[in-house]
Amino acid sequence: MTYVFLVALVLAPVALAVWWRERGWSRRTRALRAILDDADALERDLQDCRARLREIPALVNGLGPSTALSAHATLAAEPQVQQALHDLLQHRLWLREHAADASDADLKAAAGALAESRRTLATQLGRLAAVRDELAAALAGHPPAR
Repeated sequence: MTYVFLVALVLAPVALAVWWRERGWSRRTRALRAILDDADALERDLQDCRARLREIPALVNGLGPSTALSAHATLAAEPQVQQALHDLLQHRLWLREHAADASDADLKAAAGALAESRRTLATQLGRLAAVRDELAAALAGHPPAR
């Protein structure tokens, strides 16, 4: 009976250490999965933004020059969307190369940056939808340009 007690006494810290390490890996895996899911969602949002931007020229073509000028300012945003997609790809590549040795603080910062980018983009998508709606309404009130 004493041997069983001694073995249990020796193995308990080992079991606790293994449990603690597995718990940390699990938390890290969940954090990485959440970051990648947020990156996927941001990419979908950016693709949606680019698609909406590309709808605007068709609306602008039917309007007068003053409306067209203000709409062209909106079209200037497409390179920014392309740059954001490029930056997102760079972040994904960084994660692929450094996720295994990135600190928890680095992962937390990455998750926060993605969340902030999505919030900012959601605001911009709302503005873009409003511009698109205004252009569509203006087009409905104007005869087609010839």
